[in-house]
Formats: sequence, structure tokens, C-alpha cells
Amino acid sequence: MTDLLTQLKLRDNPPLADMHTVAISGMGPVGMVAALRLARLGHDVILFEAGAGLSDEARASTFHPSSLEMLDELGVCDDLHAVGLKAPKYQYRDGFGKVLSEMDMSLLAGETKYPYRLQSEQNNLTAIILRVLETMPNVTLRFSSPVARVELADRHVRIHLEGGDRDRPVLARWMIGADGAASPTRKSLGIAFEGATYDDRFLVISTTHEFRDDFPDLAYVSYISDPEEWSVLLRTPNHWRALFPVRDGESDAEAMSPEAMERRLQRVAAQPEPYEVVHRNVYAVNMRAAATFAVGQVLLAGDSAHVNNPLGGMGMNSGIHDAWAATEVIHASLVDGVDPGHAGRLYSELRRDVALNHVQARAQSNYDSMREDDDSARAARANELSEMDKDEFDKREHQRGAAMLTSLRITLGRLKRELYAGRAHTPSAGERLSALLSQGPVTAAGAYDGISAALVERSGFKAAYVSGAAVSAAALGQPDLGYIGLAEMAEQVRRIAAVTDLPLIVDGDTGYGGVLQTGEAVRRLEGAGAAAVQFEDQLAPKRCGHLAGKALVETEEMVAKIKIAVAERNSILVIARTDALGVDGFDAVLERAAAYGAAGADLVFAEGVTSREQLTALRNAVGQGAARRPLMVNLSEAGDHSDLPALPIAYEAGVGLLIQPVSAVLAAAEAIAAVYHRLRTTGESGKGTEDWAAFTDVMGQNDQLARASALAATDTNR
Repeated sequence: MTDLLTQLKLRDNPPLADMHTVAISGMGPVGMVAALRLARLGHDVILFEAGAGLSDEARASTFHPSSLEMLDELGVCDDLHAVGLKAPKYQYRDGFGKVLSEMDMSLLAGETKYPYRLQSEQNNLTAIILRVLETMPNVTLRFSSPVARVELADRHVRIHLEGGDRDRPVLARWMIGADGAASPTRKSLGIAFEGATYDDRFLVISTTHEFRDDFPDLAYVSYISDPEEWSVLLRTPNHWRALFPVRDGESDAEAMSPEAMERRLQRVAAQPEPYEVVHRNVYAVNMRAAATFAVGQVLLAGDSAHVNNPLGGMGMNSGIHDAWAATEVIHASLVDGVDPGHAGRLYSELRRDVALNHVQARAQSNYDSMREDDDSARAARANELSEMDKDEFDKREHQRGAAMLTSLRITLGRLKRELYAGRAHTPSAGERLSALLSQGPVTAAGAYDGISAALVERSGFKAAYVSGAAVSAAALGQPDLGYIGLAEMAEQVRRIAAVTDLPLIVDGDTGYGGVLQTGEAVRRLEGAGAAAVQFEDQLAPKRCGHLAGKALVETEEMVAKIKIAVAERNSILVIARTDALGVDGFDAVLERAAAYGAAGADLVFAEGVTSREQLTALRNAVGQGAARRPLMVNLSEAGDHSDLPALPIAYEAGVGLLIQPVSAVLAAAEAIAAVYHRLRTTGESGKGTEDWAAFTDVMGQNDQLARASALAATDTNR
């Protein structure tokens, strides 16, 4: 009996030495990217592939800038370029060959190293990564090893292979299921694959014909909308691919017959000789997503988690992004002690949202647009594309979405801000602010007490800023010269947080002392209800940011403050402010901002920097690609921000948060002074019962009295 109990105990709680760190099912591009990143991070990885070797299927062939940035970080981008073709432009055309809109991705050159699509078959990438993995001692490659089922245990995963010993499964602390749309991993865990199958199937024809001889201005990626039969022309390094819909009533064999393929190709560009076809295939198209992307310590990525139509080339790229996010959460759990349950839930929430609301939504929009057969709707779409051609900002924003930069930045931005937060039953203030920042620029109006906070919320703002200057003025009657201490600020934040559910961004001055005091400030302010805290690099006693005569601490001291703030916080966001512009100039701003971003600040704020050119340079200094930190801009009446561009342009330049810290306290002071003058000179305030009623309504007096009456009546009736 003892031996049996021991065996059962070891089965349910095996020693870590008996486990692989991470197991990955599937050696397609998604699984291989995940494996390489985890291996480069130092983790032990085992990969399973059902086939005897890598698949030579070249189904996906478009790599977007967002994915190229990741592959560059992994050290395989140059090799992929050697077997790829740059496609800096893509076009929308009608069936008559007219260009409705041309997107030149060089417009994104200021925000990505790769302002183009790279056309290269997916099997090129897997072969490149395989050569690297074969040299790594912490990687085990298992071909001809199809996963049959997966079982969850308390702290590990049991993986059963087809034909393997059922009593000796492979054990791993984490697993990534990247085993395709028919994923045995997903099925064995009972996860529903929700969605639908298209009525159309898609026919892909590869031909050696050079379509640029027919259309000299043809982009390497061209979407051709037509009421009778839409198509896509896609150039790969070796040939052109043409994609067409296959309607009901036409079998796969009929669609792939020489006559049917010739008819479709001739309709694109009539030729005196038959087209040379080197490959053809018909496949069904699904729009599906798993009900969850994470169960226990198993994460789903790529086609095992979601599938969509190929219009826009987002399927493989989205899977690569899944892989990157999956490795982020696994690494955080294994190395930094992040709760595995929280990590998995956050991964599922963020990547599933991207799959449904970005990838599938855009793919469906592309599909609907290209197959539209209503003349008025087609004309409206053509006009929309034509108008977009005239607006550089709209074209850039469209390209960010098409290049998947937008969706990736949402995922990685929120991961960085929320991964180390203990997940509560309801989102914390920091998490709510993080979610707002992912949706676009957030403007926070100043609140310095309970009534101003209630009015900020009633006015429709989504966040409030608690200014040290405003609190110092309202509570102490003192200017912004460092008179407010941590205890007073924390208590004021606590009072304001009790009045409003808006996320509060709090001015933490210099951290109220040195490095250790900054850590305490984070704990106290987060406990009081703050969503974010801003620390500045001034030497204490600090001065208002718009005053001359400021002095700065050494960069190393400010970096240490940021690091302790990040280490001590639960979910509060950390904003690093530099006042270097007026002290040491803009180059010093960039140097300090880069150091503060690298230290872990969630947002960066450079006092006095508001021009488009400087904001863009600052944005580029505080992180590259999807890892860039949002910028904060101060719209205080105490300074000049007249060179701030329009909000869409500012957002493009990296601005994620704008604060108007003292508008309300200025208005209040002016109004109070005016009414006091009126009282002294006329004996009348100019206010009456209606004003009092409106004032008490802001505080909810009538609602509170009604509630008290209702409770009293309930107690009486018992």
C-alpha cells in the first residue's frame, strides 16, 4: 500500500527534475518561433511534430512588419530576407484593372525598421529556425511524434503521444498547443472551437506568368474586387499566386481542372497562350476561435486557437504574435514568480480579443468588400478608398492595422502593464487605466478634492489627474514647491477614490525622498486607490515644472527609483517624468527617457516637450516597435503647449495620456474670488436655492436620502 501511495503521490506531484520546462506541439512557424524564443531565454524546450520532418506546405507567405521585428530580435530575419521578396506597396483594384487605392508602407518608416511586407513561404522560416534549434543543447526535437491527448495536473501537464506508453507520459511545466486547426491538444481539453465555415472555398493557383507584363504598375500584393468573381494576386520569390472563390455547386476537382483554372486566369489578364500552372489547391475557409486560449498551464496559439480567411495575410502573423505573447507569460511565471493562473487568463483575454476584434474583423471586412455585388455599395467603397488616398494620416492608420502593428501593441502593451498584477475578481484601477490606454489617447482632467472628482466623472472624462500643485493649493494654500508630503497626498487620494471610480493618475513628486521612500510612496498611493503614479527626476525640494532654477538628480538615482517602484507595485502604473529639457536640453531628455523606459516605466513624460518632431523622437527613444511606452503630455495652463499637434497626430507621435491638471482649481479660485467680491460689495452672492440643489445633486444627496428612507421602511415592515 505504501508503494502505491508513493507512486500516486509522484504521479500527481513529480519532482521538477523529471519534467521538461515547456513542451510545444507542432513545428509550424508558430511553434518554431515560440521554441526559439523560449530557448534563447534559457528554458528547456521539447517540440513534438506529427510528421517525419518539417512540412513543406507553403500556404502562408506574407510576413508583416510586426512579425519581422520579432524575427529580427530572434536573429533569423536576415536569413528570411535572403529567401524573400520585399513588397513595400499593396493595392486595391477593381475588376477592370483600375487602382482604387495604393498603400505605400514607406509611410511607416518612422515607426518600424521594416516598412514593407516580406513575401516568403512559411516553410522557409521553419527551416531557418530548425537549423538554429538543432545547435541548442536545451532543445529536444521529436519528429514522428503526434500528440494524442493532454492531461492537466496541479502544477504540470501530462502529454500522451500516439503509440506511447500510457503510463509514461511526457511531463512539462507548461505546454503550447500549436498543432493546427484540428488540434488534438485543444480537443483533448474539451475546448469548443466556435465560429462558422464559409460557403465559398478558396482556390489558390501558382503560375510562372509575370502579371506585371500586363499591369506594369501592379503591386506585389493586389486585392481585386469584382461583383462576379473577386481575386487576389500575390507575388512570391518564385511565382505569382492567384486566389479565387469557389462557389457552391462546383467541386474541388472541377475548380482545379485545367479548363476552370484557365478561365479564371484569363479573366484576370487575357493571354494568347495558356498559363503555366505549377501548383493548385482548394481549401475550405473557417472563421473560428477557441472558447478560451488557456486552460491551466496549456496555452493555445496559431490555428489551434483561431482560424480566419487569408485575405490580408494575417493568420500566420497573428499566430507568431500569439507565440510571442505566450512566451512572455510563461517566462514571467517561471522566472519572476507570476501566478500561472493569472498569466494564462491574461494571455487568453488579450489574444482572444485580438483574434476576434482585430484579425477576424479585418479579414471579414476584406472579404465582404471584395465580394460586394451591390453597385451602390461598391461605389461607396471605391469612394472611401479614394478619400483615404488623399489623407496621409488615414493611410498610415490603415496601414498600421493591416500590418498588425496596432493589435500587437495592444497585446504587448497590456501584458507589460498587467502581467505582474495579481488578478482580482474585479479589475484594479491600474488595470482599468491600462485597458483605456490600449484603446487610444486618454485625457485626464484635474481633480483635487471630492467635489471636483465627482464633477470630472459627471463631465464624461474617463480618468482624473490628482495634481500635487492643486492639492498643495487647496489643502495648504501653498505653491508647488514641495510642501505636500506623502501622508497628506495619500489621504487626499483616498478621499477622492472614495467618490469616483475613475482611474486616478497621481502626482508623486520626487517620490518624497530617496529610493526607499519612493518604494513606500508606491505602496501607500496604490493602497489609497491610485491607478498610476508619476515620479520626476528633480532634486528635492522640487519646483513646479514650469519654473526656472530646477536641479536634477543623477540618472542612476532616478533609474533606481523607477526600479523600486516597479518592484513594489501590484498593478499601479509607473510614470517617469524628466525635467531635463529646461536644464540640460533635448538630447538629455532623450538619454534620460531611454534609461527610464529601460528601467520599467510604463509611461514616460518629458516636461515641456509637445511638438510633433520632439514627441516622435521621444517615442522612438523609449522602446522600439510594439514595446514602445506611451508618452504623457501636460496641458497645464502654467506652460505653453501651443505647438502640440492635433490629437490624431499626437497619438501617432506616441502620446497616450494627456493631463489638464490645474484647470479646475484655477476656475474654482476665480469663481470663489468673484463671489467673495460680490458679497462684500453688494451683500448678495448671486446664487440661490437652485444652485444649492444642483450642488447637492452632484454629491448624490437626494439618492442617499431616498436610500435611507427605503431602508428604514423595510426595517419597519418586518
